[in-house]
Amino acid sequence: MGLLNKLFGGGTKLAISLDSSQVPAGGVLSGTLTLTGGKKDLTLTALKVRLLHLLVRQKEGSSLPEIDTNLVVDHTLCEGEPIPKKSTRDFEFRFELPNHLDPSGDGVSYTVMAVADIPKVADPTAKTTLTVVEGGMSTGFTLDDCYKRWPDLRSTDPEAQCEALREVMLECYSARDHLQVLEPELARLLRKSTGDVRTQALETWANLLDGHARKEHIKLLRELISAGGDDDFRRELITAAAKFADEGGLPLIKELAKSPDAKVREQVADQLRFAAEDKFRGKLGVLESMADDPEPAVRAAVIGAYSDYRDKKKLMKQVAQKLDSDPSPEVQAACISTLCLLHDYKQGPLAVEMYQKHLKNPNRKVRQEIAENLHWFPKAEAATVQQMAEQLLSDNDAEVRRKMAWYCTNMHKFPGLSTKAKQVAASDPDAKVRGDMLSGMQALLPTDQLVAFYRERLAADANEHVAWGVYSGLNHDEHKGPQADALMRELASCPFESVASSARNSLEG
Repeated sequence: MGLLNKLFGGGTKLAISLDSSQVPAGGVLSGTLTLTGGKKDLTLTALKVRLLHLLVRQKEGSSLPEIDTNLVVDHTLCEGEPIPKKSTRDFEFRFELPNHLDPSGDGVSYTVMAVADIPKVADPTAKTTLTVVEGGMSTGFTLDDCYKRWPDLRSTDPEAQCEALREVMLECYSARDHLQVLEPELARLLRKSTGDVRTQALETWANLLDGHARKEHIKLLRELISAGGDDDFRRELITAAAKFADEGGLPLIKELAKSPDAKVREQVADQLRFAAEDKFRGKLGVLESMADDPEPAVRAAVIGAYSDYRDKKKLMKQVAQKLDSDPSPEVQAACISTLCLLHDYKQGPLAVEMYQKHLKNPNRKVRQEIAENLHWFPKAEAATVQQMAEQLLSDNDAEVRRKMAWYCTNMHKFPGLSTKAKQVAASDPDAKVRGDMLSGMQALLPTDQLVAFYRERLAADANEHVAWGVYSGLNHDEHKGPQADALMRELASCPFESVASSARNSLEG
């Protein structure tokens, strides 16, 4: 410590933290300087942030390199501020980088320096490395371009700001690389905003960085998880962790998978299925560690996520065993769903066996799940599928019959069901089942036969459920034509106003 520090009190410190250590040319460099006071009250003359560009080149004829240093940015944050002894104060900074900056690498590097000018003590300094990546003019997007397109990103109205963030999130699907210029701004919103804006900023940030996450993003995500938030924010945190799992976020996923909160564990399994990269290393291990979770909802979510691994015969046999052994209807239904499409992986007999075995499962939910998934079976299994569908259409539970009737709309490959479909549409004791069967059978009959049968049923069974079923069946592109249009015009003047209104809208469209 120098003489001045001894006389006037040292101990002042300065630290620098960047919102992002990688920023595109033309993007925003932002962060926080933390100034800690010393042993006595002092006064800050000036607090500055500087960006230095360093170019290292080999000098011809010399073993020593030539180093050029240029000052790119010299930004004064404040002047004349008091520094109470032992105080700590944060100073945020934010400025745009020039578009023409060379990207880091090949001898090019950047250093962010901060210095506090404080009379009577040694000036505290701090520095950190910045990586500049290609962006701005090279991609056609600058920060100004983004703000011109989505001015409400800077709105003070939370609803307008959330809508702008949602639009950016959707744009990421087609222009993710070009929008990386916004990442530091989104990170700033994550740290500084609250409520719905913060939650939407997190969803947008995670979508933007999907496939681009780096160590600093994983670090920020860990900080956000530790800080917590409401249910919506927590859900987006788990989604982000799943998206980043193959880029360094797997330890976060493993920790969340062991949460004492069953809802968190369920969301982890769900997002490993829907948000994470398919089959990244470590994914299946996490799922298998959750397979015997005490909560049925978690086990069901795990089984659902196993659908990414239908090519693993041993695992699919375990799913079949779980279908037979797990007492939860929710888990059993998830097993039925995961076992569908096994024909695509040369395991069709296993799916047929388990579907047939559980046609009389005592749990309605399981039989409904079979009804929802029969259409995935190949045409080669037509006889078996028809037999199973007919049994479900004769189920003692009207809700099961209704589910099968509705999902007949996907059974184009199995026209042999048409005879049973006509029988159900004409004679099922439940009007809702009859209506849903009229809708579903549009996949089983050619237009002329379909329209003729619809006219017959409208004449014999005029009720709103039947009218809705006819409308829904006619409202398919494959049944457009003079016969269908004529019947739709009749529906437009039927006594059931909601049906009539929908028919008129279809005709006008």
